[in-house]
Amino acid sequence: MKRYLPLFANIASQVLFGFAYLFIKLGMDAVGQDTIKFLSFRFGLGFLVMTVLLLFGFQKVHYRKRPICLVVLCGLVNPLISQVLETTSTIYAPTSQLSMYLSIVPALMLFFSVAINREYPTRRQVLFLFVTVFGIFTAKATADSGGEISPAGFILVMASMTVIALGRVLVRRASAYFTSFEIVYITTGMGAIGFTAAAFLRAAASGTTAFQYFAVLSDKQFVIAVLYMGIGSCAGAFLLMTYAAANLPAAVYAATCSFSTVIGILSGVLILGESFRCQEILGAALILAGMIGIGMSYQAEGEENRFKIQKR
Repeated sequence: MKRYLPLFANIASQVLFGFAYLFIKLGMDAVGQDTIKFLSFRFGLGFLVMTVLLLFGFQKVHYRKRPICLVVLCGLVNPLISQVLETTSTIYAPTSQLSMYLSIVPALMLFFSVAINREYPTRRQVLFLFVTVFGIFTAKATADSGGEISPAGFILVMASMTVIALGRVLVRRASAYFTSFEIVYITTGMGAIGFTAAAFLRAAASGTTAFQYFAVLSDKQFVIAVLYMGIGSCAGAFLLMTYAAANLPAAVYAATCSFSTVIGILSGVLILGESFRCQEILGAALILAGMIGIGMSYQAEGEENRFKIQKR
C-alpha cells in the first residue's frame, strides 16, 4: 500500500488543480481581470501559510551545499511565467474547454522528461499516455466550430500548457536534491515577492491607495477564491504533486497529471453551467481510460523505472 502513496498523492493534487480554473475565474472576476493583482494575493497567502509552518517547527528547510539555482529555475518557470499565462488564459475560454486543453500536458511532460531527465517510457506507457491526450484533437474541433476561443487565445493557452509541463519536469529533477516543502517554499516565495512587487508598483503608478488596493478583500467571492488558490493549490496541491514527482515513474506521473482535466471539465459544466458537447464527453472518457491503463502498467513495472537521479 505504501508504494501507491505517491500515486494517490498525485491524484489528490490533480483534484485540487482541477477546480483551480473555477476559482481563478471567480477571483479574476472580482478584480476586473487583473492577473497580477490576483496572483499577488494568491501567492502571498500561500507563502504566509508555509512560513507559519516553518516558524512553528512543523517543517524544516536545508539549502546549503545544494543546487539552489535549480529550484530558482523552477520558480522562474512556475509560478512567475506559467501562472501569468494560465491565469490570463481564463479570459479567453470557458473553464471546461481550458481543462480539456490540459490533456496535452502529459505528452509534453513525456517529451521534456526524455530531453531533460533522460527518462524513457515503455511502449505500453506511451500507448496509454497518448490515449489520454487524444481527446484534445476532438475538443479543438469543437472549440474551432463554436468560435469560443480566438487565435491569440489558443496560442496563449498552448504556451501555458507547454510551460506548465516544463515546470513539472524541472520540479521532478529538483526533487532529487530537495524535499517537497523546500521546493514549494522557494517557488511560492518567488511568486509572492514577484507578483506583489509588480502589483504594488502598478498601483502606485496609477495613484491607487492602500485602502483601494485591499478593498477587494471585502468581496466574499474573492476571499473564497484566494483561500482556495493560496492554501489548497499553492500549498496543498503543489506539495502533494512534488512528493509524487520524486517517487513515480515519469510516464505514470505524467498520465495521472491529466486527471485535473476531467475535474476541471466537470466543475465548469456542473457549477458554472458551461456547455459540454459529445466530442468533449468522448475526450474525457479517453483521458480516464488512459489513466487506468497507465495505472495498471505502474503495478506491473516494478521499481526499475523510478527516477534515476539520486539525492546527493
